[in-house]
Amino acid sequence: MKPILLVDDNDRYAEMLDTYFRDRGYTPERAFNGKDAFSMFQSKPPNYYKVIVTDITMETQLAGLTFLWDIRKLGFTGTVVVASTGFDVPLVMPFSRALLGNWGVHYLVPKAPMKKENRIEFYPISLFSAIQKDFKEVQ
Repeated sequence: MKPILLVDDNDRYAEMLDTYFRDRGYTPERAFNGKDAFSMFQSKPPNYYKVIVTDITMETQLAGLTFLWDIRKLGFTGTVVVASTGFDVPLVMPFSRALLGNWGVHYLVPKAPMKKENRIEFYPISLFSAIQKDFKEVQ
């Protein structure tokens, strides 16, 4: 099993993501906010987490981005997935994909399909890449 850090203050989404990744051989370790996630990240050896899945809006509006900024400064090179509600509005999605690429994000997971259809989709940050139904780590 490979450890991943799952950061989300919403139990429903966190449970769906936890199940999804466990079914694929990962061991999610959950933090409820960016501050706790950063503490968990710092308490582990470098490159312990190969994947980080985080929400953006938690204890503050951009807590997830602050967390991503902080781990990148520490040299995190693994795969970053952002599961977010605020960045997945249809007209905002292309802008979100472009913006989040500058933060080291590899995939955007819109929460609307998770909520409505219990379905997880991975949108690669590259604007013209096709939606992926299955997660793949970035090498």
